[in-house]
Amino acid sequence: MEGRSAKLRTGAASGAIGAHDEPLPGRADRPAPAKPPARPKRDKASGRVSPRREVADPPVPKREPARRVSGLGRRVRVAWIKNIFGFFLLPLAWVWTVSFVGLFGKATVHHRFWMTEDFWFFALGGTLWLVAFSGGLYVKGQPPLLKWYIFVHEWTHAIWAFQSNGRVDEIQVNEDHGHILTNKPTALVTLAPYFYPAPCVVLILLFAPFALFYPLEEAPPIFWGLVPPMAIFLGLMGLCWSFHFTYTIWMIRKGQSDLRMHGNFFSLVVIYLVNLMVVTVFLVVSAAGVEWRTFLRELLHHTEDFSDVVWRLLCHAWELCLSV
Repeated sequence: MEGRSAKLRTGAASGAIGAHDEPLPGRADRPAPAKPPARPKRDKASGRVSPRREVADPPVPKREPARRVSGLGRRVRVAWIKNIFGFFLLPLAWVWTVSFVGLFGKATVHHRFWMTEDFWFFALGGTLWLVAFSGGLYVKGQPPLLKWYIFVHEWTHAIWAFQSNGRVDEIQVNEDHGHILTNKPTALVTLAPYFYPAPCVVLILLFAPFALFYPLEEAPPIFWGLVPPMAIFLGLMGLCWSFHFTYTIWMIRKGQSDLRMHGNFFSLVVIYLVNLMVVTVFLVVSAAGVEWRTFLRELLHHTEDFSDVVWRLLCHAWELCLSV
């Protein structure tokens, strides 16, 4: 959609995407040219002029004005194609999910990851935000820091549009909704706020300069020698991830035009799969005894199992067809 801007809207009640297409002026809109009056006829025998008689013109059939091809129809067709493509992403999502569960089970049982301080501080931060989020919904009917989330949401759209060599013409953030106007409403730009944990990225960028000069694991405890800096970082990381996760679920349930733009099914599969990949990265980086080699081995093993099951089903279906 190069050269044409589209509006990505976000909020508790998001509206339609795009602009209305106005009809082009057709031939039916132009006034017909006036015909000159008919000249009176002269009778050659008598030399008299016959009176002029008005002759009605035949009715001209009305023609519909020419219109541009609506961009909405094209988006609907593209959304259906993407939904079909999302169906083919389901095997990858299934294999990755089974591999992640197996990896997390090994880290929990064999390496006792759930008993480490890193896990508990991360879980504490996530639990604190979950309580605040649920309390805001119960008391006020909306979660806390809604305007802050909309600000982060819209700027995540903008950052991914800039990374795609796109242009952002407008960014608007209100109390309960917002939008940006960009000429690059691709699937990544549109769905980025739902799988890109921007608060976690900002937190890592804030702590990264200190970690370069002094490792957080070796830093002395602060706050009267009670809390190590690594625990603070993990607690804030858990809070930021819970912030991203809860708002993503809440906004999806509200029904967003971002998802409808590229097909609801395709969008949900992509959001789930990319979020699962991000959680996998967190697990491999933070859990002791868990390496990328171990995860890739799990992924390859479950891919082979899934392929064997699909092959047996296809052979059985072929045998049934031959028997019929």
